[in-house]
Amino acid sequence: MLELQYSYIGDPVPTLQKVLDDFGRQNNLHIEVRQLDWDNAWHEIMLWSLYGNGPDVSHIGSTWVSSLLNMNALRQFTPEEIRQVGGEYVFLPSCWQSGVWPDKTKVWSLPWQGYTFLLAYRRDLLQKAGIDEKTAFQNAKSLGETIAKLNGKVDSPWVAPVSTKHLDTLHYVASWVWGAGGDFLTPDNRHVAFLEPAALDAICAYYDLMRYMKPVPLPLDEEGALEVFLKGKAAVTVVGSGAGYQWLRGDDVPASLLKNIGFAPMPGTPWVGGDNIIIWKTGRISPERERATVALAQHLVSLESQRALAQGEDVALPTRAEAFNALPLPGSALTNAIVYSLRVGRAYRPM
Repeated sequence: MLELQYSYIGDPVPTLQKVLDDFGRQNNLHIEVRQLDWDNAWHEIMLWSLYGNGPDVSHIGSTWVSSLLNMNALRQFTPEEIRQVGGEYVFLPSCWQSGVWPDKTKVWSLPWQGYTFLLAYRRDLLQKAGIDEKTAFQNAKSLGETIAKLNGKVDSPWVAPVSTKHLDTLHYVASWVWGAGGDFLTPDNRHVAFLEPAALDAICAYYDLMRYMKPVPLPLDEEGALEVFLKGKAAVTVVGSGAGYQWLRGDDVPASLLKNIGFAPMPGTPWVGGDNIIIWKTGRISPERERATVALAQHLVSLESQRALAQGEDVALPTRAEAFNALPLPGSALTNAIVYSLRVGRAYRPM
């Protein structure tokens, strides 16, 4: 029996293990999982790139692909292999582009799971201020007006992480920048664009919301900001799509509070990130091993696997639109906001 190694970042997920076990059993393979934490994953993956002693197939952050490619560590997917998973157009454009570099003809990773951020708000606090939630968050301008109207009527209209270690702030700001027609880099990736008026005005609009945030001890990390929100001390915040599902499907947040929490897409053009699947060059050690690694990578991004993982413990967001119907809580404000964001959002261009 051929043995393959697959590396996964994050806590163990029984649904993923079942996907791997079923695939191994059907193909007479033993798949060993190498578990990584997000805190140390980048360091480990860099070592594998340098020394060629990594697993056969890996789960990585979608923005990491170009760095690994520059280290000559990845195996390219062939056009036939892409055709076998359904082709480029079955995947969300924002997720697909992260694995296609330096031109659109070479594919170095397959989009596996999506991720995005949303606005979470307290319905009861908006009602207290006489604000209609249907029009409160339509764009950056209406969000700013909503936060201003809440001022003086709630303890803190806005709360968001404030910390030099909170890297997701860039993803928040991206929604404002792209929605205003700005960007961070020029289309050729050769010059910065965030100093242009459209981008600067959008960045200032995001940070202007901080004027309406009640002073708190700093630094304030994401967990701390969400705690302020859940305690009813802030009316609006930013939440990751995964945390939203944890609130609504778990037991940590009382039902009496959940009915007062609403969700909306980020203003402007939502940022879309996520995770990709790569094959290391070392997987080409033999034709048999190479075929097996390709088959594993293809299976992980298949419609079948994406639907299974969307219904799993951690609710992995599909990168295939046809798997959206597997997401939990269909028709809810949370799921509707997530699907909208994944469909219309943008990702950073590889560079």
